[in-house]
Amino acid sequence: MIDLSTNSKDAINELRASAEQNAKAARAVAEESAVVLQLWENLVRFIERDWPFHVLGLYQKESNALKKMRVENYPAITALDEVHRVAKEKSDVTLRRYPSHLEEAFRSAKLPLDSDSRHPRYSVENKFFQIEIDEHRKMARLSNHEGRLAEVPADVGAVLEIVQREHKRLFERPFNAQKFLKLLRAQYVAILKKDKQADGSSVPIRQITRRLGKNLKGFRSDEFLIDLSHLVESGPMEIEGYKLDLQQTKDTNQGMLLYGTAGRGYIGFVVFRKA
Repeated sequence: MIDLSTNSKDAINELRASAEQNAKAARAVAEESAVVLQLWENLVRFIERDWPFHVLGLYQKESNALKKMRVENYPAITALDEVHRVAKEKSDVTLRRYPSHLEEAFRSAKLPLDSDSRHPRYSVENKFFQIEIDEHRKMARLSNHEGRLAEVPADVGAVLEIVQREHKRLFERPFNAQKFLKLLRAQYVAILKKDKQADGSSVPIRQITRRLGKNLKGFRSDEFLIDLSHLVESGPMEIEGYKLDLQQTKDTNQGMLLYGTAGRGYIGFVVFRKA
């Protein structure tokens, strides 16, 4: 240990404490600057994309930062007030013509709304995707047969983007029917073995999805639903001398409603019978 005088030790400790305080202050300034920078970047992006609902949502989310700017007489506060006023006016106009704007945007994107869509509830792909508009909160909620997917400010362009993203995720994935059937059979057999049941017994479909959720990285139940729908529509249904049979249920909470022509009722149970 280096032997120092008491005065030297005290001086070094004071310098260390001072440096620590300066570092904390610098971090606080950096963090605040990052928040302000993100606010400006988002605001510019929303203005450029003509998304008034996003602008209003940003003002609400960053209300504390904006209040501080106002108290400190921030140079751009007048411009910020104008942006808020214009966005509010534009959002009111947009809501009045929302159904026609949304319909036109989806039609142009070749992803048309279902013909029976009515404001504030819309659907796509024969009700597989549901869009609900909350006019009071100016938000849009997107869900499908397997539950809620997202909630975003209700700007038409943003709603279209998120539906396109989810549509691509589900319907533009590579699908190997034989590989999926093998996976389904493996889960079925594993559950029977654990529960000490004989091959050919009924297994709840939700038991299979729960097992996949625990054991398969990145598993999404709606992707499983689409893959199972493809399998039912196109086959094959036989593997290793067993044939897949899907049994229906009246329990809509425990069942799974398949997509397209495969969705004729809620699937509740999976069975593999000897072919």
